[in-house]
Amino acid sequence: MPGAFQYGRRGYLENLDPWIANDPNFEDVWPGDYLEQWRGWGPGNPDNQWALPYSGGNRVIHYDSVLFEQWGVEPLSQHPTLDEIEEKAKAMTGKNPVTGEDNYGYWYQGKYINWQFQAIAHAFGATWGTVNADGTWTINWDTPEYLQALEWLVMMSQYAPPGALAAEAMPEGFLTDSNVVAIIPEGETGYYLTPFVNDPSLNERFRTTYNLQGPDGKGGLFIADPVAMAASCPNKEAAWEVMKWLTSSPESQKYNFDSGGNLPVIEGAGEAIPAIGALVDADAILNQNAFAEIRYPWASAQPRFSLQAAIEAAIAGTLTPKQALEQAQAETEDWLAQQVPTPIP
Repeated sequence: MPGAFQYGRRGYLENLDPWIANDPNFEDVWPGDYLEQWRGWGPGNPDNQWALPYSGGNRVIHYDSVLFEQWGVEPLSQHPTLDEIEEKAKAMTGKNPVTGEDNYGYWYQGKYINWQFQAIAHAFGATWGTVNADGTWTINWDTPEYLQALEWLVMMSQYAPPGALAAEAMPEGFLTDSNVVAIIPEGETGYYLTPFVNDPSLNERFRTTYNLQGPDGKGGLFIADPVAMAASCPNKEAAWEVMKWLTSSPESQKYNFDSGGNLPVIEGAGEAIPAIGALVDADAILNQNAFAEIRYPWASAQPRFSLQAAIEAAIAGTLTPKQALEQAQAETEDWLAQQVPTPIP
């Protein structure tokens, strides 16, 4: 249930905290903050466990090890920093010294740039805001940390191929010998996981690292689908047992992967699905999501799209980074002013 928070804040979901507290057989089998990611505001209680993690994804950073070797640049570290990415992207933009092709050091998906921008901003120490006691939000885009991040992103955009601002996916040639981009952030499992499993040599060329991390050790968009229980469920005891098995058993996780290519979310997933565990970068692939930022409650709301438009304008040069953030902040505050606390059903 991707919409668990929206249903929970309206009182339509069962808070799982009492079920967890009263079940001596319950185990937290999910690494990092997976379980905590599904905590959220609800009527009469600002902190509820609305769901259990079920199937996952991630946002990782890829780099083309062949291009790195051709340029004589050291591979990315497992936890790259902004400075490292900047230095190495600059070094690999230009005519490839071996092939003579035009190479580009950096990539960004223009039409989904908000998620990449959030990872960059968090690495600079930015935080988007907070959920208030009444369920409304306070959002702060126009801050020094977000400005640093946008200035950095605008600067890095010059090391990307033409057309990146209009891109909705990975660069042309990704996972092939015709790739010309060295560092490719925001890799999603739908683009790479099944190809890696089918041909592990692809992972040997297109290496995978953790996303950028902030001072709190977290970073990157959290991607997962959970299982929740309706507050009106007529047989909650049975539902609870089914939920536990679906979300925590290796058999269920393997079925999820085999049937749909979904990333497992439990500890020991590499053993449950050896084809993933055998990949050279299995650690980052399996565990990045466990250390992602706490879910953005505004991810499907207007503040996301106000910021998206502002980032695009800054990269295109029609607004300065400061003007772009001021615009996003003004639009967001106008929208927030029209919101009211969620009524109790």
